[in-house]
Amino acid sequence: MATMQAPSDFASETHWEMAAKTKMGKYLTKLETDFISKSIDLSQENLSVMDVGAEAGRFSLLPQNSKVQVVSIDINACALRRLKQKTRQVNIILADARHLPLKDCVFDVVFMIEVLDYIPELDQALGECMRTLKPDASAVLSFGNKSSLKARLKAMRGKSYRHSYGEMLWCLSKIGFPVKRKLGYSWVPLGRTSQNSLVSVLAALEKIFGLRRIVRYSPWVIMHITKPFSTAKSVPASLESHK
Repeated sequence: MATMQAPSDFASETHWEMAAKTKMGKYLTKLETDFISKSIDLSQENLSVMDVGAEAGRFSLLPQNSKVQVVSIDINACALRRLKQKTRQVNIILADARHLPLKDCVFDVVFMIEVLDYIPELDQALGECMRTLKPDASAVLSFGNKSSLKARLKAMRGKSYRHSYGEMLWCLSKIGFPVKRKLGYSWVPLGRTSQNSLVSVLAALEKIFGLRRIVRYSPWVIMHITKPFSTAKSVPASLESHK
């Protein structure tokens, strides 16, 4: 496990903080934030929220209620230190999403936004999400869709998304997560950090033409899932690979 960095190492913005300020980054963050706001009421008092893959806190900072307890998880110590500089109301933990050093059934909400693309063991990460959520609690996750045309174009350049839409649904079903709501996005044919002035126009067209409803083939997908009351306390550490 990485160690905490010296102050000079976290004085500058991280890559993802800078990415969030680009035109493409603002479009993505707004869509993800709106989806979260429509799925979960973060104004409730005494909520416990875990942000997995928090980085420097793009979504850890969403809850505005001072009585909300936020735990921010990441493997990047530098980013977590930057988050702690922004607010003292979050608790930072340097940990891997596949092995969370936390008790069972403690969170009302879990965020896993733009982090699952970096985790090959999807079942382990989602299993830890299930384990740490309270019964009837919610999670919001997003991922790049390997089934999309955008993924195939990326593959031609030697890059690709990690998980397909079908694999995600299969894994969620095996673990026991019902999907309450889902949305497709990032049809904008530009890079993650693009400053192209057409981003807002293309994002508007994405919405107007209903591309966000074509979830199966959307480049990115965001989902609201819940943990049922009837779910057993113990969740298998791993599941059979999806075929």
